[in-house]
Amino acid sequence: MFYRVLAVVVLSLLIGPFMPFAVRAQSDERCFPETGFCIRGPIRAYWEANGGLAVFGYPITVQTEELVEGSSLQVQWFERDRLEIQADATVTAGRLGVERLEQLGTPWQMGPNSPAGPACTAFPATGHQLCGAFAAYWNANGGLERFGYPVTNEFETVLEGQSYRVQYFERRRFELHPEIAPDAVLLGLLGREVLNGRSTVEPAPTPQPQPAPQPQPTPTPQPPPPSYNECREDPNAAQAPNFPVDIVAINDSTEVVTLKNVSAEAVSLDGWIMCSVKGNQRHDGISGALAPGEQRDFNYTGPGTIWNNSEPDPGALYNPQGQLISYWAD
Repeated sequence: MFYRVLAVVVLSLLIGPFMPFAVRAQSDERCFPETGFCIRGPIRAYWEANGGLAVFGYPITVQTEELVEGSSLQVQWFERDRLEIQADATVTAGRLGVERLEQLGTPWQMGPNSPAGPACTAFPATGHQLCGAFAAYWNANGGLERFGYPVTNEFETVLEGQSYRVQYFERRRFELHPEIAPDAVLLGLLGREVLNGRSTVEPAPTPQPQPAPQPQPTPTPQPPPPSYNECREDPNAAQAPNFPVDIVAINDSTEVVTLKNVSAEAVSLDGWIMCSVKGNQRHDGISGALAPGEQRDFNYTGPGTIWNNSEPDPGALYNPQGQLISYWAD
């Protein structure tokens, strides 16, 4: 019995020093290695309860005090939003839609207050309407409290080089992403955009004289692998380099093919094959040499006619190795 008591005492002495550390290590912070920032307290609770990453994105600042519309508040910026702890301890989203429009030089204006169109809701407070996929998203994800009133109608704009249909609200920007689904709505990255828009613009450094760039040799276009198949449709048609010889024209009525040497060296056409793809027939009469830059007409010298005058009839030019050199999409 004595040894059992002694073992418990020794074990307590060994564990005791580590217990305060374990308690201290537990905190209400949740950290994100993607951006290196953490969220805690009321902001973390609001973030987790109202959509988390999909709605707000990652945190991009620490929680700090900031002057918001004349009031000093604790705020934290996220990729898509700015969360604010109000004086009564409630958490709200910032009016980033309005602020971003001001940054873009297009501050929101009262709309025409037109009667609501089909499947639309009119908002007399701002004069704008909410329709279709944007209305469905607005109603299903918090409505007025989360997003505020619409401060524009829908319109097309370019975001990151792509054209999207968008609509601004007091607190957010809705974006329609049909590449995901026909009615897929995403929330714009307004937190990052507004925060970047606030950054002080550094004066441009004085440009230093740079050495004149040296001209780089233009790589010679290379033909695709051999693909000649008795003048049938070529799977490499889109890869034809049109070099060193280019099909300039095909006159279906007169059975004349015009070729041009677009290289800097003479090209011998002996053994080359010119095809009428529609009829799977060869245009006889292609031979001789073309000087650099020379353009020449080649009449069909075979029996009858081969080029189709009533339907599209592409032309394909092959070198003696059977590689597609030029393609004429009729």
